Amino acid sequence: MRRLLGAIPTVLLLTGLLVGFDDPPPAVPLFDGKSLEGWVPEHTEAFAAHDGVLASKPGHGWLRSASSFKNFQLDLEYRILKEGSEGGLLIRAAAESAAAEPHWTAKGYQVPITDGDGNLVLFGHGTAPPRFERKADALKAAAKPPGTWQKLSLKATGDRMEISLDDVLITLAEGVDPAPGHIGLYDKAGHYEWKNITIRVQPD
Repeated sequence: MRRLLGAIPTVLLLTGLLVGFDDPPPAVPLFDGKSLEGWVPEHTEAFAAHDGVLASKPGHGWLRSASSFKNFQLDLEYRILKEGSEGGLLIRAAAESAAAEPHWTAKGYQVPITDGDGNLVLFGHGTAPPRFERKADALKAAAKPPGTWQKLSLKATGDRMEISLDDVLITLAEGVDPAPGHIGLYDKAGHYEWKNITIRVQPD
């Protein structure tokens, strides 16, 4: 019995090593805090890096990641600097931009980040609209006024997406096209700042 008990820690250690692939993937920075390396401007000159922040000003077009992703967790911090701003994220986005203004992705998903009614909903561009539920009461409690930094997390797995604000689950979506695509930022009206942009890529 004593030998058996002594062997248990070894077995547990080996088991932990064997299932190490179940550990969360590491967070990889998408923004280096000083340049637009790893990003591609599409019809825009409105984005600039300074002092650890990716700043944007209003205009057409979008800024997309050079790489594309399918299943992932995107984490970032943002703040809106002006009331009534209209900007946000483009997710699983095609590199091709629409010919008409505002020249956003021709295919993919849009997540507005605003201080208005459309905050953290999910729209489709060039694809079937997803089914989503936005928890209005949770959003009202979590949302902060312009000028305040907030943390946003977006998980995309297969045909599902989840959006959380300051670790509070806000939006659940199904029926999302699982095809990989780019991550994008846009600023149509207002001024935004973004920082600590990281991604955890999940296996397909």
